[in-house]
Order: sequence, then structure tokens, then C-alpha cells
Amino acid sequence: MLTMSSSSAQSAAPRRTLIWIGIGCFVVGVALTAFFVVRIVTTAPASPQPVGESQTPVTLEEKGLTIYSSIPVLEVPCRVKDAQAGDVAIVQSRNTEQITVNGDSWYVVARTQDAVPAGDYVVTCTDKETSATYAVGPRSSVVAFVLSIFGAIGSVLVFGALGAVLVTVGLIRNRRKPVGRVPGYAPPPGTPAPPNHPHPAPPPYVPGPNPDRPQDR
Repeated sequence: MLTMSSSSAQSAAPRRTLIWIGIGCFVVGVALTAFFVVRIVTTAPASPQPVGESQTPVTLEEKGLTIYSSIPVLEVPCRVKDAQAGDVAIVQSRNTEQITVNGDSWYVVARTQDAVPAGDYVVTCTDKETSATYAVGPRSSVVAFVLSIFGAIGSVLVFGALGAVLVTVGLIRNRRKPVGRVPGYAPPPGTPAPPNHPHPAPPPYVPGPNPDRPQDR
């Protein structure tokens, strides 16, 4: 009986392991989804502040600065100065990034070279070549925003599905009962042998004189 209990405990261990791994997948999926949701909130494009030819003061509540235009432009005719009237270097965007905020579409045309700290800045945009209007907002990335959305969706689908499969398989295996003889467990005396057993069971003992023993005659 001790051998049967030990074998049953060993066979049940892998089944419980699958269930715990599945629960771990759920936990990892929830943690990753929460991380990407925070990233979505922090990288979501905010409504930019319009600027023009006059030296428009802009207050940034977050570090960094992005310049938008209402239409795509080849050159960015804008200059940025900090609160001490020092020039702030900007870099023209090489990618076509577009955002839509409150029904208005804006194209990302430039960003500050470095993530400048939050504060007051003066932005001047003088465009005599096109009819574009310009606006300024925090230094953000549309690509990071989109990747965060896909990351949140992927975390739910991948880890959620994997956890569900592992837990289901573990529960199904845990409900199955062992069929047949348990290894290491001997049947009680007098149990008939199976039909295909290689060694037939000995004949039953019959009390009485034994013809092979002359003293019993």
C-alpha cells in the first residue's frame, strides 16, 4: 500500500505543475498589460498649442517639445528659444507621422534634439511658402503609442491563451483515474492471473493423500 500512494503522488505532481504554470502565465499577462496601458496613457498625443509668426510663449508640462504642421512641409521654418532667450536645437522629422486630436489632423515635422525640461519656451514659425499652420506640443512619438497598443493586445492574447490551455490540460489530467494495475502493487493472494500472463497460476491446493509420497498411501 505504501508503494501505491507514492506512485500516485508522483503522477499527480506534473498535473499540478501545469496548473501553476498556467496561473503564472495569467499573472505575467496581467502585469505586461498594465505596463503597456500606462505606456499608452503617457505616449498618447496631446492637443498641441497653435503658434504663428509672433513670438508665442508656450508652457510645457512635460519634458520635450514637438512641432506640428497642418500639412506636410519640406522645410520647418520654426525657431525655439528657452526662458533665458537661448536657442533650442530642433531636428526635422524624417518619418511621416500624423495624429488626429479633437478632429484636427497634425503632421509631426520636428522635435527638439534633446528632451528639454518642462517650462516656458518661445516658438516662432514664419512660413511664406505654404499655407500651413503650426502648433507645439510635448515631445511624443506616434510609433511608441502604436506599439504600446499592440503590446497590450498581444499580452492579453498570448499569455491569456497560453495560461488557459495549460490550466485546462492540468485539470483534465488531474481528473483522470489510473486504469489497470498500479506499478509496484502486488494483487492479493488467490487473484486469478490475466489471460495473457506469461506464467500461469499454480493449481489450487487439495488436501488429502499425495500419490507422489509413499508414506501417504
